[in-house]
Amino acid sequence: MLPKKGRITRRKPKKAPPPTEFESPRKRRDFTVFLVEDDQGIRASLKEALEEEKLQVNDYMTAMEFYRDYREVVPGVLVLDIRLPGMSGIELQEKLAEEEFPLPVVMISGHADVPMAVRAMKNGAFDFLCKPVKVDDLVAAVGRAYDHYYDVDVDMDDELDATEDSLNRLTGREREVLDHVVDGLSSREIAEELTVSTKTVEAHRARINDKMRADNVAHLIRMCFNFNAAEEV
Repeated sequence: MLPKKGRITRRKPKKAPPPTEFESPRKRRDFTVFLVEDDQGIRASLKEALEEEKLQVNDYMTAMEFYRDYREVVPGVLVLDIRLPGMSGIELQEKLAEEEFPLPVVMISGHADVPMAVRAMKNGAFDFLCKPVKVDDLVAAVGRAYDHYYDVDVDMDDELDATEDSLNRLTGREREVLDHVVDGLSSREIAEELTVSTKTVEAHRARINDKMRADNVAHLIRMCFNFNAAEEV
Protein backbone atom coordinates (compact mmCIF):
# COMPACT_ATOMS: atom_id res chain seq x y z
CA MET A 1 0.00 0.00 0.00
CA LEU A 2 1.32 3.44 -0.90
CA PRO A 3 1.70 5.94 1.95
CA LYS A 4 -0.99 8.63 2.24
CA LYS A 5 -0.32 11.89 0.52
CA GLY A 6 1.53 14.29 2.73
CA ARG A 7 3.02 11.56 4.91
CA ILE A 8 5.88 10.61 2.65
CA THR A 9 9.16 10.98 4.46
CA ARG A 10 12.54 11.03 2.85
CA ARG A 11 15.64 9.86 4.53
CA LYS A 12 18.42 12.33 4.44
CA PRO A 13 21.37 10.90 2.53
CA LYS A 14 24.27 10.00 4.74
CA LYS A 15 27.07 12.46 4.57
CA ALA A 16 30.23 11.07 3.09
CA PRO A 17 32.99 10.85 5.68
CA PRO A 18 35.55 13.64 5.40
CA PRO A 19 38.63 12.72 3.39
CA THR A 20 41.39 11.13 5.38
CA GLU A 21 44.83 12.63 5.73
CA PHE A 22 46.08 10.33 2.96
CA GLU A 23 43.17 11.25 0.68
CA SER A 24 43.95 14.97 1.08
CA PRO A 25 47.21 15.58 -0.85
CA ARG A 26 47.65 19.05 0.65
CA LYS A 27 47.53 17.62 4.17
CA ARG A 28 49.47 14.46 3.33
CA ARG A 29 52.91 14.11 4.84
CA ASP A 30 55.89 13.06 2.71
CA PHE A 31 55.32 9.54 1.41
CA THR A 32 57.06 7.81 -1.49
CA VAL A 33 55.99 4.65 -3.26
CA PHE A 34 58.99 2.47 -4.20
CA LEU A 35 57.65 0.26 -6.98
CA VAL A 36 59.63 -2.82 -8.04
CA GLU A 37 58.10 -4.53 -11.09
CA ASP A 38 60.01 -6.08 -13.98
CA ASP A 39 57.21 -5.76 -16.58
CA GLN A 40 57.82 -2.34 -18.13
CA GLY A 41 54.23 -1.84 -19.30
CA ILE A 42 52.69 -2.73 -15.93
CA ARG A 43 55.26 -0.66 -14.07
CA ALA A 44 54.62 2.40 -16.23
CA SER A 45 50.81 2.19 -15.91
CA LEU A 46 50.93 1.72 -12.13
CA LYS A 47 53.39 4.56 -11.74
CA GLU A 48 51.19 6.86 -13.83
CA ALA A 49 48.10 5.95 -11.80
CA LEU A 50 49.86 6.61 -8.50
CA GLU A 51 51.26 9.93 -9.72
CA GLU A 52 47.72 10.98 -10.62
CA GLU A 53 47.02 10.56 -6.89
CA LYS A 54 49.77 13.14 -6.22
CA LEU A 55 52.17 10.50 -4.91
CA GLN A 56 55.93 10.45 -5.42
CA VAL A 57 56.90 7.22 -7.19
CA ASN A 58 60.38 5.77 -7.61
CA ASP A 59 60.25 2.71 -9.87
CA TYR A 60 62.72 -0.14 -10.41
CA MET A 61 62.97 -3.14 -12.71
CA THR A 62 64.84 -5.43 -10.30
CA ALA A 63 65.12 -6.00 -6.56
CA MET A 64 68.85 -5.30 -6.66
CA GLU A 65 68.27 -1.89 -8.29
CA PHE A 66 66.09 -0.90 -5.36
CA TYR A 67 68.45 -2.40 -2.78
CA ARG A 68 71.40 -0.46 -4.15
CA ASP A 69 69.42 2.79 -4.44
CA TYR A 70 67.73 2.92 -1.02
CA ARG A 71 70.41 4.28 1.28
CA GLU A 72 68.66 6.65 3.69
CA VAL A 73 65.28 6.34 5.37
CA VAL A 74 62.56 8.04 3.33
CA PRO A 75 58.93 7.74 4.50
CA GLY A 76 57.01 5.49 2.14
CA VAL A 77 56.02 1.97 1.13
CA LEU A 78 57.78 -0.70 -0.91
CA VAL A 79 55.47 -2.32 -3.49
CA LEU A 80 57.29 -5.46 -4.56
CA ASP A 81 56.52 -8.14 -7.14
CA ILE A 82 57.20 -11.65 -5.83
CA ARG A 83 58.70 -12.94 -9.08
CA LEU A 84 61.60 -10.83 -10.33
CA PRO A 85 64.70 -11.61 -12.41
CA GLY A 86 67.78 -12.26 -10.28
CA MET A 87 66.91 -11.65 -6.64
CA SER A 88 63.23 -12.48 -6.14
CA GLY A 89 60.81 -10.29 -4.26
CA ILE A 90 60.64 -12.85 -1.44
CA GLU A 91 64.44 -12.91 -1.15
CA LEU A 92 64.56 -9.11 -1.00
CA GLN A 93 61.79 -9.00 1.61
CA GLU A 94 63.63 -11.53 3.78
CA LYS A 95 66.90 -9.64 3.40
CA LEU A 96 65.25 -6.34 4.34
CA ALA A 97 63.54 -7.96 7.33
CA GLU A 98 66.91 -9.09 8.65
CA GLU A 99 68.13 -5.50 8.35
CA GLU A 100 65.04 -4.13 10.15
CA PHE A 101 63.84 -2.25 7.07
CA PRO A 102 61.56 0.54 8.37
CA LEU A 103 58.99 0.74 5.55
CA PRO A 104 55.88 -1.42 5.11
CA VAL A 105 56.19 -3.90 2.26
CA VAL A 106 53.28 -4.73 -0.06
CA MET A 107 53.81 -7.85 -2.18
CA ILE A 108 52.34 -8.30 -5.68
CA SER A 109 51.34 -11.90 -6.23
CA GLY A 110 50.09 -14.00 -9.11
CA HIS A 111 47.41 -16.57 -8.23
CA ALA A 112 49.93 -19.42 -8.01
CA ASP A 113 52.10 -17.36 -5.65
CA VAL A 114 49.37 -16.49 -3.13
CA PRO A 115 50.58 -19.02 -0.51
CA MET A 116 54.06 -17.52 -0.84
CA ALA A 117 52.64 -14.01 -0.36
CA VAL A 118 50.74 -15.13 2.74
CA ARG A 119 53.91 -16.59 4.20
CA ALA A 120 55.70 -13.34 3.42
CA MET A 121 53.04 -11.52 5.45
CA LYS A 122 53.56 -13.94 8.33
CA ASN A 123 57.26 -13.07 8.08
CA GLY A 124 56.64 -9.34 8.31
CA ALA A 125 55.28 -8.12 4.96
CA PHE A 126 52.46 -5.62 5.48
CA ASP A 127 50.03 -6.62 2.73
CA PHE A 128 49.74 -8.21 -0.70
CA LEU A 129 47.84 -7.61 -3.92
CA CYS A 130 46.71 -10.12 -6.52
CA LYS A 131 47.50 -9.79 -10.22
CA PRO A 132 46.21 -8.22 -12.33
CA VAL A 133 46.58 -5.31 -9.91
CA LYS A 134 43.63 -2.92 -9.93
CA VAL A 135 44.52 0.73 -9.50
CA ASP A 136 41.90 1.23 -6.76
CA ASP A 137 43.29 -1.74 -4.83
CA LEU A 138 46.84 -0.42 -5.15
CA VAL A 139 45.88 3.08 -3.99
CA ALA A 140 43.95 1.58 -1.05
CA ALA A 141 46.96 -0.54 -0.08
CA VAL A 142 49.24 2.50 -0.23
CA GLY A 143 46.73 4.37 1.93
CA ARG A 144 46.75 1.59 4.53
CA ALA A 145 50.55 1.61 4.48
CA TYR A 146 50.53 5.38 4.98
CA ASP A 147 48.28 5.06 8.04
CA HIS A 148 50.51 2.27 9.37
CA TYR A 149 53.76 4.17 8.84
CA TYR A 150 52.50 7.36 10.46
CA ASP A 151 50.49 5.48 13.10
CA VAL A 152 47.27 7.19 12.03
CA ASP A 153 44.35 6.20 14.27
CA VAL A 154 41.84 4.32 12.10
CA ASP A 155 38.45 3.20 13.41
CA MET A 156 38.05 -0.42 12.30
CA ASP A 157 35.23 -1.43 14.66
CA ASP A 158 32.59 -1.74 11.92
CA GLU A 159 34.93 -3.73 9.68
CA LEU A 160 35.91 -6.08 12.51
CA ASP A 161 32.28 -6.61 13.49
CA ALA A 162 31.42 -7.45 9.89
CA THR A 163 34.32 -9.91 9.72
CA GLU A 164 33.19 -11.60 12.94
CA ASP A 165 29.64 -11.94 11.62
CA SER A 166 30.96 -13.46 8.40
CA LEU A 167 33.20 -15.91 10.27
CA ASN A 168 30.21 -17.05 12.32
CA ARG A 169 28.42 -18.02 9.10
CA LEU A 170 31.12 -20.52 8.16
CA THR A 171 30.69 -24.22 8.82
CA GLY A 172 33.26 -26.08 10.89
CA ARG A 173 34.90 -27.51 7.76
CA GLU A 174 34.94 -24.13 6.03
CA ARG A 175 36.59 -22.58 9.07
CA GLU A 176 39.17 -25.36 9.01
CA VAL A 177 39.92 -24.69 5.34
CA LEU A 178 40.14 -20.95 6.00
CA ASP A 179 42.64 -21.52 8.83
CA HIS A 180 44.86 -23.43 6.41
CA VAL A 181 44.53 -20.67 3.78
CA VAL A 182 45.60 -18.10 6.38
CA ASP A 183 48.55 -20.35 7.24
CA GLY A 184 49.68 -20.00 3.62
CA LEU A 185 48.80 -23.46 2.31
CA SER A 186 47.79 -24.04 -1.30
CA SER A 187 44.58 -25.88 -2.18
CA ARG A 188 46.61 -28.99 -2.96
CA GLU A 189 48.36 -28.85 0.41
CA ILE A 190 45.05 -28.29 2.21
CA ALA A 191 43.57 -31.29 0.39
CA GLU A 192 46.45 -33.46 1.61
CA GLU A 193 46.02 -32.19 5.18
CA LEU A 194 42.28 -32.93 5.19
CA THR A 195 42.51 -36.08 3.04
CA VAL A 196 40.00 -34.75 0.51
CA SER A 197 40.27 -33.83 -3.17
CA THR A 198 41.62 -30.52 -4.37
CA LYS A 199 38.29 -29.98 -6.12
CA THR A 200 36.51 -30.26 -2.76
CA VAL A 201 38.87 -27.70 -1.22
CA GLU A 202 38.27 -25.31 -4.11
CA ALA A 203 34.51 -25.65 -3.59
CA HIS A 204 34.92 -24.84 0.11
CA ARG A 205 37.07 -21.83 -0.75
CA ALA A 206 34.46 -20.51 -3.17
CA ARG A 207 31.78 -20.71 -0.45
CA ILE A 208 34.14 -19.07 2.05
CA ASN A 209 34.77 -16.14 -0.29
CA ASP A 210 31.02 -15.75 -0.80
CA LYS A 211 30.16 -15.85 2.92
CA MET A 212 33.04 -13.55 3.85
CA ARG A 213 32.12 -11.14 1.02
CA ALA A 214 35.75 -11.16 -0.05
CA ASP A 215 36.65 -9.50 -3.36
CA ASN A 216 39.60 -11.85 -3.79
CA VAL A 217 41.97 -13.97 -1.74
CA ALA A 218 44.10 -10.95 -0.79
CA HIS A 219 41.01 -9.24 0.67
CA LEU A 220 40.09 -12.45 2.52
CA ILE A 221 43.55 -12.83 4.04
CA ARG A 222 43.68 -9.15 5.03
CA MET A 223 40.35 -9.42 6.86
CA CYS A 224 41.54 -12.46 8.78
CA PHE A 225 44.92 -10.94 9.65
CA ASN A 226 43.26 -7.75 10.92
CA PHE A 227 40.70 -9.71 12.91
CA ASN A 228 43.31 -11.98 14.49
CA ALA A 229 45.49 -8.98 15.34
CA ALA A 230 42.54 -7.25 17.04
CA GLU A 231 41.75 -10.40 19.01
CA GLU A 232 45.31 -10.53 20.33
CA VAL A 233 45.19 -6.94 21.66
